[in-house]
Amino acid sequence: MCRRIAALLLLVVAAAQGASPHFSAIDPPGIERGADTDVTISGQHLQDAQGLLFYNAGIQIVSWKPVDQGKVLARLRVAPDSPLGEHDLRVWTATGISELRPLSVGPFPNVQCSGTNHTIAKAQPVPLNCTVCGVIHDEEINYFSIQARKGDRITAEVEGMRLGRDMFDPWAAILDAHGHQLAADDDCSLFLQDPLVSTIAPSDGTFLVSVRESTWGGSSESLYRLHIGNYPQPVVVYPSGGPAGQNLPVIFIGDVKGAISTTLQLPSTPGISFGAPYMENGLVSPGPLPMRVSPFPNVLEKAPNNDIAHATAAPALPVAFNGVITKPHETDFFRFHATKGTALDLTVYARQLRSPIDSVIDLCDAQGRHLANNDDYNGPDSYLRFNVPADGDYCVSIRDQQNRGGFTYVYRIEVVPVAPGISFTMPEVVRDSQDRETIVVPRGGRYAAMLRMKSDGFDGDFQLLLPRLPPGIALETGSKAGDMMPVVFEAAPYAPLGAALTDVQAVPMDATQHVTSGYDQTIELIHGPPNDYAYLKTEIHRLAVSVAQEAPFQIELTAPPFPILQNGQSSLLVSAIRKPGFTGPINVSLLYNPPGISSQAVTTMPAGQNTVDLPINASQDAKARTWQIAAIASADTGQGEVWTSSGLVPLTVSRPFVAAHLDRASTVQGSPVAITCHFEQNMPFDGQATVRLMGLPEKVTAPDIQITSADTQAVFNVTTDPTATPGNHRDLFCQVTIVKNGVKIMAYTGAGGTLRIDPAPRKVVAAQ
Repeated sequence: MCRRIAALLLLVVAAAQGASPHFSAIDPPGIERGADTDVTISGQHLQDAQGLLFYNAGIQIVSWKPVDQGKVLARLRVAPDSPLGEHDLRVWTATGISELRPLSVGPFPNVQCSGTNHTIAKAQPVPLNCTVCGVIHDEEINYFSIQARKGDRITAEVEGMRLGRDMFDPWAAILDAHGHQLAADDDCSLFLQDPLVSTIAPSDGTFLVSVRESTWGGSSESLYRLHIGNYPQPVVVYPSGGPAGQNLPVIFIGDVKGAISTTLQLPSTPGISFGAPYMENGLVSPGPLPMRVSPFPNVLEKAPNNDIAHATAAPALPVAFNGVITKPHETDFFRFHATKGTALDLTVYARQLRSPIDSVIDLCDAQGRHLANNDDYNGPDSYLRFNVPADGDYCVSIRDQQNRGGFTYVYRIEVVPVAPGISFTMPEVVRDSQDRETIVVPRGGRYAAMLRMKSDGFDGDFQLLLPRLPPGIALETGSKAGDMMPVVFEAAPYAPLGAALTDVQAVPMDATQHVTSGYDQTIELIHGPPNDYAYLKTEIHRLAVSVAQEAPFQIELTAPPFPILQNGQSSLLVSAIRKPGFTGPINVSLLYNPPGISSQAVTTMPAGQNTVDLPINASQDAKARTWQIAAIASADTGQGEVWTSSGLVPLTVSRPFVAAHLDRASTVQGSPVAITCHFEQNMPFDGQATVRLMGLPEKVTAPDIQITSADTQAVFNVTTDPTATPGNHRDLFCQVTIVKNGVKIMAYTGAGGTLRIDPAPRKVVAAQ
């Protein structure tokens, strides 16, 4: 009966702990704006899925039904004014948060590919201005037929790599009814590895659009969305940014029918996230154009500005210079006035905004004397930090690194005085993975994480603020360790299950200081050759946090009763509080090692055991100070991994009680020798310390000696075996152990001691 009850408890624990949800796909991979769409969410550990976290506005859940551990059926409603393009989302469950996946929002209704349209003769007829959802298997090609009139625009754009499903590089073409190619494309600067083709219909009649993998590959994961129609699709906008909240006159460039002038209302919040839409005759471009929105004015180039004498001037700083490298071998110049001692950031926004230019910027003074230059910094985009040496005028020039040019080679150079700022991010824990880049806090438990800080011009103390945490979560922060900060999240025992995306902010403790702050995380979605290159990535600016079901165990880290000494050893006690029915092994480690501290990567608490020691070491250079540390722990419940942590506890690093210096000594094989050790007392201690001579060669021994804090020297009586290895032995040192309240405090000192052992004299045998 007891065994049956124990087995039942194990089943209950496992059923309640479906952790680590995995979100592999959403089908269809794109949905229509202004409509409701039924989708299937696939993955693992989804049986307790609660909903979706949307990083972009405009989508809501109408219905939600987990089917089993690998599938959720949902209906999503997209607002008529929802942004077009990629939307980032995560699944959150009662026990965790999934990785991020993209979902495409388009302006046209979806049409399913027939799957039998692999020849021109079997081309699938589709209406204009629709989105075809299909898949390319190995060596397949899909054909679609449309009707167009002479002079009509025919545009086809493929979403393949951008769907985030596979290393799928699509190729597309527009053909006439006889299969003669009118336009084709593999990669497009606006859509990266995805193609965009457009042409003008030369006559009334039937035209074909074909899609395949660029190298004739493909697989069941090579999904695509093909937008076919007579819609406009420019590829860049000029200027490629402007002041927040203003109406900005712009020119859309790159559409097959030519440039288009219009006015855009820019958002009130600065950033790169604004996707500029273009609409013509009621038809909107499926691919919005990214723009930079900033808090300062534009200056547009005034041609000719191809040398210092004709540089386009700015009235004042900060400023954003905007221009186009319209032809090969062109260089554009801009002039600004700066004051001595000012630190300036010169940042190029071009490839980030999907311009094809690979920028190079050069900085010189008004006389043309070279001061600095940069090629690549943020990908192909350039950046300079410049400390102004004297009052006066300065010029920044820009060109393409490969001396290319054209009307789509737009750029933006922001010249801004450096302002104090802090950017937070979650460091990568597992290479090429999103593991543990979210915060999942079990009810009544804790979750610890490290936040990486990129501080620019600010090194003061601050309060960490996460203003949109789910209800019931408290926050504890530790002291900074270099560019990292430990953070422990704790959920109340009865906190409601929930999930949220929160900002991460730094509020200076000195109220007179002002600092900009935010969360900036790069999520890499598709990797491939060469060198595991990230072909698809997205930037997010909020941290995902959830309250999850109670974990089957909690851990506590006991603060060491005494400091760890420089060049010393200690151990930390981790205790587990297990829920009934959970007896499995628990993997334990430190959240981070403070500078100069090392520990084992993972220590396993055996099944059924409730304590384990974590050995730690301090180097000789470990800084004497107190850190806040935490232990983290994970266990496999049978339904995935569950993570929890201790709270923060102090770990103090101190100088050794005793510093030692060993005199040089010499002897011969088989003879004893006395080695004097001199002591410098750094801190008083009670009782006696045991000093052991370490590093002795084989077959050489010395008994331990006892000292008190009043001793300044002691002697090791060393014995050598007649067969001890002769030579200079330079690796002698001392191990000093002090026992306080039953706890051993150990440190190493006196490194560099030398013992020379000479060969024993040979015995001379008299001649007979």
